Amino acid sequence: MRHALLILAVLSPAVALAQDTPDPGPAEARQVCEAKADRSGITGDNRTTYLRECEAGEQLVRSTTPR
Repeated sequence: MRHALLILAVLSPAVALAQDTPDPGPAEARQVCEAKADRSGITGDNRTTYLRECEAGEQLVRSTTPR
């Protein structure tokens, strides 16, 4: 029983913080992905594909909608 309470005490602040952070809009996801592409040196057609896939991933990762 003590372990369950300890786990709940530890996880509760993390859950509250996760709920307080707003979902990034498409513009924010685009900025994050462009920065990643710049750091990686991705250019041309590969960059276009990377940005499309990255933006979709960012929206999934940061979405509060249950999957």
